[in-house]
Amino acid sequence: MFKEDGLMNEQIRKAIRHRASRAVSKDDLVRAVFESFRSQQIDLRKVTLEEMKSALVEAARAAREHSPQAA
Repeated sequence: MFKEDGLMNEQIRKAIRHRASRAVSKDDLVRAVFESFRSQQIDLRKVTLEEMKSALVEAARAAREHSPQAA
C-alpha cells in the first residue's frame, strides 16, 4: 500500500514518529499509528499485516528514542 509511493511512505513515517514520540503506553503507540494512517487518508482495510507491523515497529522506535533514559 504505502510502499509503492516513496513520498507517501516518508509522510506516513514522519507522522507516526511525531505522534509516537509522545506515547507513554503501548495503547498510545497503536493510537499513533492508526491516527497517522487516518490523517493521511489511508483506508485501513488496504493496509497489509506486514505494513502494519512495520508501522508499529517505527512507532516503538520513535517512542524509545524520545523517552527519558533511566539513570
